[in-house]
Amino acid sequence: MLAHTSAILFSKSQRNRVSENVPSPLYYQLYRLIKAYILDGTFHHGEKLPSEKELAEGFNVSRITVKRAVNELAAEDLVERGRGRGTHVIYKYTPKPVQAPMLGVLEEIDSIAQNSVAEVLDCRLVVPPQSIRSEFSLANNDPLFHLVRRRERAGAFFGYFDSWSAGVDMADNTAIFAHESRHQYLRESGMVVDRINQTISAVPASETVAAQLQIPVGFPLMSLVRRSYFKDDDREMLVDYLLALYNTDLFQYRMDLKLD
Repeated sequence: MLAHTSAILFSKSQRNRVSENVPSPLYYQLYRLIKAYILDGTFHHGEKLPSEKELAEGFNVSRITVKRAVNELAAEDLVERGRGRGTHVIYKYTPKPVQAPMLGVLEEIDSIAQNSVAEVLDCRLVVPPQSIRSEFSLANNDPLFHLVRRRERAGAFFGYFDSWSAGVDMADNTAIFAHESRHQYLRESGMVVDRINQTISAVPASETVAAQLQIPVGFPLMSLVRRSYFKDDDREMLVDYLLALYNTDLFQYRMDLKLD
């Protein structure tokens, strides 16, 4: 029976990453997994980690394996162990800012994909609604590539993503979007972007989004609308439209813009 605390902190897919089928030792795999979540702020300063027993049961490894993994974390001053108090995170996370210019924004997008897992909710070529048709200045019933996903990290869904892309074919296997950045797929499909425009605001969660993020209807979300453009001679065309909705209890988006 999986310990309740481990079930909350680690999803099934994350627990499966610690496996004897991987060449590196089990303790090292567990150490790297926990370390990653400490360094990216998923496990915050002062938070108590599951006990050795809970981790051993959750990852189906021995107590000795867990003890060695936690010892490695303690040796790097990431956690502190106290008799009768358990193991607590002592590392203080500072959100890494997104750096301009545009290349920095795209690298940060890829980083989000690498450090979370996406679930594909919809993926198809379809004629978009009028609001999206107007964004792309579509004069006829041309279809766009529509992709809807939600992302989770440490067992919690932190983001909902609804995107429309022009000139992109359907993927042979939609499972690639679980771990691969959508922008990586767009680049491999030949999409070229010259300019990105972003609008950030706050919106209440709709019934659809609330159900997908497992939050109450009306819960405040950070809304990020990203429009990507390609310039052909003197004409600038919208090639990608993304609506990203984030649960700010679980996610921060920060940019550090430097003036020349």
